[in-house]
Amino acid sequence: MIDDRLVLRFRGLRSSEARELADDVGAEATIVSEESLPVGGYGDVGMRTVEVVVTARALRLVARYLASRQRSHRETVNLVVQIDNPDRSRCEATLAYAAAPGQSTVEAATIALRALPGVEEALARSLW
Repeated sequence: MIDDRLVLRFRGLRSSEARELADDVGAEATIVSEESLPVGGYGDVGMRTVEVVVTARALRLVARYLASRQRSHRETVNLVVQIDNPDRSRCEATLAYAAAPGQSTVEAATIALRALPGVEEALARSLW
């Protein structure tokens, strides 16, 4: 968790995807290694998590990144996002969206990101 601000954690990214997202977002993003696998567990040790501090700018850039990863305008995106709250608790939420006719994929992603628990409140706090 990064200080007392709301942080979105995008897990399970390949190293190149994590670098692209972090480079796009800039200072509000940090790449961390995935947690260690349990003894006898399976998984890709090259996977990364990107932590993004919630700001209006960061959300726009994450939405642009998500939209660029879509294979088509009609695709429905479902992604589990971890949310680190200012009180140090962590929860998971599903980011799910599909662009409506006439709506850009960036706009659809932005609306879905803002609907995640705590995001609107964090944006309101960041304006002060």
